[in-house]
Amino acid sequence: MSYLVLARKWRPQSFYEVVGQDPISKSLQNALKYNRLPHALLFCGPKGVGKTTMARILAKALNCEKGASPEPCNQCISCQEISLGNSMDVQEIDGASNRRIDEVREIRENVKYLPSRGRYKIYIIDEVHMLTKEAFNALLKTLEEPPPHVIFVFATTEPHKIPPTIVSRCQRFPFHRIPSNTLYDRTCEIASAEKIEITEDAIRLIAHTSEGSLRDALSLLDQLVSFATPPIGTKDVQEILGLFDTRWVLGAMNSILNSHLEEVLEIINRIYKEGEDLKQFYLHLVTYFRHLLIAKLTEKPSLVDLPDYEWETLKNTAKNQSTSHLEQLFSLLLSEQDVIKTTTQPRFMLEALLIKMTEFKKTIPIEIIMERLSAYKSEALSEKREISETTELPQEAIKEKLLPALKRESPLVAAILENAKIVLENETFLIKVSRFHAELLMQNEYSYILNQCCQKCFGKNFKIIGDDLKKDQGASLLQEVLEIFDGKVVSAQNSTEF
Repeated sequence: MSYLVLARKWRPQSFYEVVGQDPISKSLQNALKYNRLPHALLFCGPKGVGKTTMARILAKALNCEKGASPEPCNQCISCQEISLGNSMDVQEIDGASNRRIDEVREIRENVKYLPSRGRYKIYIIDEVHMLTKEAFNALLKTLEEPPPHVIFVFATTEPHKIPPTIVSRCQRFPFHRIPSNTLYDRTCEIASAEKIEITEDAIRLIAHTSEGSLRDALSLLDQLVSFATPPIGTKDVQEILGLFDTRWVLGAMNSILNSHLEEVLEIINRIYKEGEDLKQFYLHLVTYFRHLLIAKLTEKPSLVDLPDYEWETLKNTAKNQSTSHLEQLFSLLLSEQDVIKTTTQPRFMLEALLIKMTEFKKTIPIEIIMERLSAYKSEALSEKREISETTELPQEAIKEKLLPALKRESPLVAAILENAKIVLENETFLIKVSRFHAELLMQNEYSYILNQCCQKCFGKNFKIIGDDLKKDQGASLLQEVLEIFDGKVVSAQNSTEF
């Protein structure tokens, strides 16, 4: 007798045996119970989650000799024939290999005939999205006015490829990936029943890598039984799938977060020496940084589909990290995806990326930079308002009153101030001129004339600002910028203006 693989041996035979699809099982059972089953059903969802299995169970429930009921008896001839796949009334058709219009025309011709044994003729078309446009058009008329003894069940992994005219005539049932914990529990039950010696950690890894597919989980378990010596451990699963030890990924992640550069480089070196795929390591690192960011943002472990102990580990790690820092590291990883994928030197590119990520913590977070810039801007605006508030006269009005008095006392001083910038600040005139003119105006003779005119016209003092003072102001501004960014001057060049 030929060997029956676990995925077929443990294929559910009743609605209650189907795991991870309870809402759909309940809906179909209620439809059977109250005789409200539609003539066309669309089962859509990922591979290996129970679409075709559910269709077979539905067919058994419809044609069971003990009467249509929410659960088939699995004992009568009709149920057994459907289970074995040799029922005349249940036709399973592969849409990929029977996609042309001729095959669909044959279905249209056959639907008019009554079932040979059961109450219904059930057509299960798998991967229905593979049918041609002409085949769909030929099927449309039958779906619009089906015979009362015909039920269509369409299964697909890509419902968006089915014409809307077909979808609108079906009742849609969305199948979902089976949660990792549910896969773990079911795989444990089957391993125990089959007397397979395997560790719990290995089963958890199987459940995690199966991506919600029970069929894939059982196929992998079958392969491991042939490959490994009992008891089967995580190392066996990693070897057969080419996976990385999760401890390497978590170790690299923690070293990056703690700025331990040597540890990061040592992990890359070990992976390289053991001949592992560095590109796959990169993909795993992206996945775990994504999980870490999710752990920081939410309390829902269902968003990451990880074992409970790994979720708790990530939650504890995320507590000590800021959200912005994790977002920036995750963005850095994603930004190099195309480069890592196409490079012929993955080790060098990966080392450069991880060095950048490890050193990234030493940079100032953007929130702090923006906060300091905002404070500096507020201070500058405040000073500007203060100056504006103390300026009683515009520059033109000052010159209009001051220059005639200066021309009578000293035409030279008047000529200098005619092209100068004059503002009033804190009861003092600030007169901004070139360095040469500043030195000239500050001589006793001219200084006395300027002071007398300012006092006579406005009753205020004056202050001369030349180019050298302007440079001092530039130096002061530079110092403030350095303080904002915690910076230092690397090199400096002489300049007449800042």
